[in-house]
Amino acid sequence: MKYDQNMLTEKYGLEYDKEYLYLNYIGTKYRIRRADGAIEYEDQREWRLCKEYTIVMTIYDLLCYSGEKSLPLFTGQWQPVAGFAAAGSSPSAEVFAHKYEKVFSGRVEEIRQACLSLGGIQKPRLAGADLTMEMPVVPYFSVLFQFWDADEEFPAKILILWDKVSMSYLHFETTYYLQGDLLETIARQAGLEVLS
Repeated sequence: MKYDQNMLTEKYGLEYDKEYLYLNYIGTKYRIRRADGAIEYEDQREWRLCKEYTIVMTIYDLLCYSGEKSLPLFTGQWQPVAGFAAAGSSPSAEVFAHKYEKVFSGRVEEIRQACLSLGGIQKPRLAGADLTMEMPVVPYFSVLFQFWDADEEFPAKILILWDKVSMSYLHFETTYYLQGDLLETIARQAGLEVLS
């Protein structure tokens, strides 16, 4: 609540009215109540309070982390999260993708359709991936999602790549929340159940 809300609407191009700021986060419409910062999401034309910690914290971070008046432009140079200096002693992000890799295996077309329905843009195959999609997280920030399906020699593999300037938009730690939210949303959109 200490942030200049008018500055946030201009900086991030947010829709707003007297009571709320609005944005899309991974294909779902959210609104932030100006009076107290509560976050709600749209579910079948009804607004419901968002109680998912990872979503709430990621939205706050994407809106409040950068102290710059304007954000740097994306470079189109993608790298794994381990490529950022803060990653030195952090766990590999790949560990958190394993449960999704098993569920996504054999379902390349379902995953592709789910990504497209979430606003993803299919990109040329990179590094032999069966699927490479640029996925908008919020309108001004995207990640690159890659999926290799399992075959006789190798298990399925997921890799999330981040633009070189991503750490100007959010804290390093938030990348783990965002990755989990993205993979969970893709799975749900594809009609796949992921067990914890």
